[in-house]
Amino acid sequence: MRNPKSRKLENSLFLFVVYAFLFLSIGILSFFFLFLAKESLSLFESVSLPSFLFSSKWNPMAFTGTASFGIFHFLMGSISVSFLALLFSTILSLGCSIFFAFYFWDKGRRILYPFLDLLSGIPSVVYGFIGLSVGKPLFLKMGVSTGSCVLLASILLSILIFPFMVDSITDSMVKLKAKYYLEARALGLSPAYIILRLILPSSLRSIFLAFLLGSGRALGETMAVMMVVGNANLFPKLLSKGETIASLIALEMGSAEYHSLHYHALYASGLVLLLLVALIHLLVKMGERPRTSYSTSQASHPNRGTSESPSVHSPGNREEATPRLLATGKRAQASRSFSAVLLFLYSLLSFLLIFSALLFFFLYIFYKGYKVISPSFLLEAPKGMVLGEEGGIFPAITGSLAFSLTALVLSGLPSLFTAIFMVFYAKEDRKKKSLHFFIHLLSGVPSIVLGLFSYSLFVYQLKLGRSVLSGAIALAIMIFPFMEIRMEKIFEEVPKSYLQSSESLGCSKGYTIRRLVLPYTLPELLSAMLLAFCFALGATPPILFTGGVAFAKSPTSLLSPAMALPLHLYLLLVQGGSSLSRAYGTALVMLFLLLIGNGIASLLTAYCHRKWQK
Repeated sequence: MRNPKSRKLENSLFLFVVYAFLFLSIGILSFFFLFLAKESLSLFESVSLPSFLFSSKWNPMAFTGTASFGIFHFLMGSISVSFLALLFSTILSLGCSIFFAFYFWDKGRRILYPFLDLLSGIPSVVYGFIGLSVGKPLFLKMGVSTGSCVLLASILLSILIFPFMVDSITDSMVKLKAKYYLEARALGLSPAYIILRLILPSSLRSIFLAFLLGSGRALGETMAVMMVVGNANLFPKLLSKGETIASLIALEMGSAEYHSLHYHALYASGLVLLLLVALIHLLVKMGERPRTSYSTSQASHPNRGTSESPSVHSPGNREEATPRLLATGKRAQASRSFSAVLLFLYSLLSFLLIFSALLFFFLYIFYKGYKVISPSFLLEAPKGMVLGEEGGIFPAITGSLAFSLTALVLSGLPSLFTAIFMVFYAKEDRKKKSLHFFIHLLSGVPSIVLGLFSYSLFVYQLKLGRSVLSGAIALAIMIFPFMEIRMEKIFEEVPKSYLQSSESLGCSKGYTIRRLVLPYTLPELLSAMLLAFCFALGATPPILFTGGVAFAKSPTSLLSPAMALPLHLYLLLVQGGSSLSRAYGTALVMLFLLLIGNGIASLLTAYCHRKWQK
């Protein structure tokens, strides 16, 4: 029997470690937001806020007269591209979710879900590559003068956010199906009527929340949009060029003199983008608040909630409204056959379009890139008069691994212990809700803003220069909320009976977490970390000016610069010509690495779920 004092000491040390990493995470988050605000607000000593927001003149390098900084066109570009992308994505995601939830068998859905995750894990620079090589020539044939336009950027961005929206909406519909479907079918209602009159109205709130969260993801996208939108300071029109705030920062960050007005204007642009994302997350939080129950509402307003006006949309009175809705549907369902056919075709076409896009991405890149793959391509450094037209990508592979592994080491333990605190120690109060809000807000921060932060602080102020460490810190901040949110979900899915049994045996909370929760969730935790590693592997903006370079040998220390696969791919695309075939090969290697990572993550998750079921 172990000494009770030593066990108590272990529990105290574990709790100390949890709180130490929690305060470290809070400190880093707070410092990031304060630093961003400080560097942004310096601009407004020289430029008025209305002029900055509503002027369309952006001329930071004026040789005569004064420099001007107006982001109105860039702001409208960000909003226009994001809104169109969300519109396209919502229409197809809703149809695909209906197909997944009602027309597809459960086992098939579980098989195809990892492929959706894979679609979300494809680096945005690869989407931009496809947009340049396939979308731009297509738009040129359609009569668009340069091929680059707002519409092409929106279509490409909509494909990027499909997986997230499909996952969110499908999850809501599956839960509602489990609650109402069998009862409704027992009353003789058709599947189409149930979907249209019961499930869809009840899912509107989830669809709206998915739309809002998707908009946060869309606003911050950099590389894919930057490569096809045209990057011109023009008011956005559907078939003309435009530019987004994220593209502006990525294109001008390297040319802005440190602590110049131009530098502060880029920070202020990033702050505007962050405030838009914060507003969206605030709306999401307001939408997630539980609404007044049916009984309370009826007591306060006796004339409401009567049989003449049942509300399906309120969780409190949904159960009371359901029988009336079902009875109404039974009388009306005879005329629903045409609607049933249209609904099925809409959902099937949406499903086929989304998965056809995934299949096309892989087959196209494989067809164009497999001829380049050889031992020399994988194991040699790039060569040639135009860098990269000969030789291989070995330094880019090792550099990407160095950036991603360092970022994983830096953010792994803070993410783990923050998730442990949030699930097992935090009380349900405003402090927990505030911390949740800031973690989710950080997940929506555009990655180019993280790159700007690391560029200013670590490359300039701390004199680290372009290095693996500078880039990895930006990547670590980016993947921290990605891992923490997933780890929270993993811990919340631990069966409550296990925790209650452990508590009834007199085990402390710390002992239960160390000896029961962590060992049994280890495969899923490793899966979350592996997905975060893949996320970092494909990210370009955070390392664009912090650690990534056009050419370097394999990194030998954290303070040396390095090549990276996504950055190398982008540079090959910019060079064009004879480098293009090697760009396809580089993209194929990236997709292959992500395929392996996602496959292992899916196997680990499936193994953990089977273990909990035993």
